[in-house]
Amino acid sequence: MKCPICDKEMQEGGLIIDGVAPGWIPMEQFQKKGVKRIVHTNLRSIGKTNILLGQTKVPNAFFCGNCNKIVGVFDITNNIDD
Repeated sequence: MKCPICDKEMQEGGLIIDGVAPGWIPMEQFQKKGVKRIVHTNLRSIGKTNILLGQTKVPNAFFCGNCNKIVGVFDITNNIDD
């Protein structure tokens, strides 16, 4: 995959998260402050969690050594109706 910033070739890999599974939320939820940031709606989970190991593996993460950035193309693992 080519880097969208510098157009150099990126290294394919994945993310390993120890503990809680990562997720995506809309910007207005992401920018909440204070106590309001504890409760989020429309959370979209990514990755597959292995409870026994306490890890979540997220494939399709690409690293650009030139820009020092990670770009991902992630599948949603839950379906939340809006």
